[in-house]
Amino acid sequence: MVDVVYRFGPDTQGGERRPATAARAQQLLEAGNRDFHALFAEAHDPDTPAVITVPAGDVGMSAGVGVLAHEPFAAVVGCADARVPIELVFGRAVNDLFVLRVAGNVLGAEVIGSLDYAFQNLPTLRLAVVLGHSSCGAVTAAVDAYLNPASYLGLSAEHQLRGIVDQLFPAIRLAHAAVLRNWGDEAATNRGFVPALIDTATALNAAIMASSLRSELARYGLEGIAPRFGVYDLVTHAVGSPAAGSEGGTYVGLSEPPRDAEGFRELADAYATGPLVTGAMAD
Repeated sequence: MVDVVYRFGPDTQGGERRPATAARAQQLLEAGNRDFHALFAEAHDPDTPAVITVPAGDVGMSAGVGVLAHEPFAAVVGCADARVPIELVFGRAVNDLFVLRVAGNVLGAEVIGSLDYAFQNLPTLRLAVVLGHSSCGAVTAAVDAYLNPASYLGLSAEHQLRGIVDQLFPAIRLAHAAVLRNWGDEAATNRGFVPALIDTATALNAAIMASSLRSELARYGLEGIAPRFGVYDLVTHAVGSPAAGSEGGTYVGLSEPPRDAEGFRELADAYATGPLVTGAMAD
C-alpha cells in the first residue's frame, strides 16, 4: 500500500515554489520524482505517506484571495497515456506545472500554440520539459507503421492519427540507424529488435521535441527558460534516460537535448548500447 497525501494549508515552501533559475526548477522536479520513485522501493515504510503541500491560496481557500494568479514554473509536454500522472510523477501541486498532453508527446500546431502563449504570458516559467514514457502506444504504432508499410497505408484515411505517426518517424529513423550501426544488420532478425527500437525511439523522440522547443524559445529570446527531456519508466516510476551513463547505469533525471546532428547521433548510439536495448537484444 502506498499513500500520497495532499495537504491544503500555508505555503511552507515559500519562494521555493517559484524558483528563480532553470537549474533550481530542474532540481525541484527531479527531487519530486525521486520521492515518488522511493514510494515503490522495498525499503519504503508503508506507514509513511508522501505529502504534497497545496497552498490554501492556490485553491481559493484563503480569505480575501480573488482569482488565483497563473504562476507555473515549468511547462511539461507529456503523452496522453493515463498511466503517467504528470503532477504526481514530479511531486508537484496545483499551479506548479503548465501541462499539455497529447499522444506520443508530439508538437502539433495546437501544442505549439499553447506553449507560445505560456512563453509569452507566464513570466514564472523556468523549464520547458518533454516527457516520454516506456511502453508508449503511439511510438509502438509508429514503429509498426515504419517496419510494415502496409499498416501505414491503413492510416491513409485517418489524417489526424497519421499526423501523430508522421511526427514520430524522425526519431524512429534515427533509432533504426543507431541499432543497426551498433548491433549489425542481422540485428533486425533478433526478436528483441522491435522492443529495442521502441525504447530507443521513445527517448530520441522526447529529445527531438525538446530540441524543437529550444528553437521556439530562441525565437522569443527567452534564454531564462531551459528545454529538458526525460522518459518515465512505468515499472520503476523514475524519470530518466535509458542511455548508459558514465558508469554504465541508467541516468535518472532530466537531460538537455543535443544541439546538432552529431549530438543526436551520439545520443542515439548511447541509447542503442544502453542497458534497456542490451537487455532486449540479449533476450
